[in-house]
Amino acid sequence: MNSTTLFSMALGLQAPWQVNDMSFAAEVSSRKELHLHIGFARGSRFPDKTGAACPVHDTVAREWQHLNFFEHHCFLHCGVPRIKTTDGAVVTVDVPWSRPGSGFILMFEAFAMVLIEVVTVLFRNCR
Repeated sequence: MNSTTLFSMALGLQAPWQVNDMSFAAEVSSRKELHLHIGFARGSRFPDKTGAACPVHDTVAREWQHLNFFEHHCFLHCGVPRIKTTDGAVVTVDVPWSRPGSGFILMFEAFAMVLIEVVTVLFRNCR
């Protein structure tokens, strides 16, 4: 098993999504960063709102912050496909790891919400 397969499994990616590449940036900034580049299999089709499998029109580069990998900041990068729907519109596909328009993965957002809840409970109990 290679590392891209391992990270694809760790992220819970399902076909056609896959980790295509990764890099570890230790000298670019003062902090160490892991960058995972996610893609999809060539020729993949994605469902539109009617459920019809539509071809990829083009992609839009996006980036999300993931939870830290050990002590290193982790970022996901993806050329998110835009599809041409059955009614002729071009729409961006929703990715399974994030809400539309968010710069964080779902797990990061869930962790942040739990942290806010814990701090709120602690604050109430300290009064």
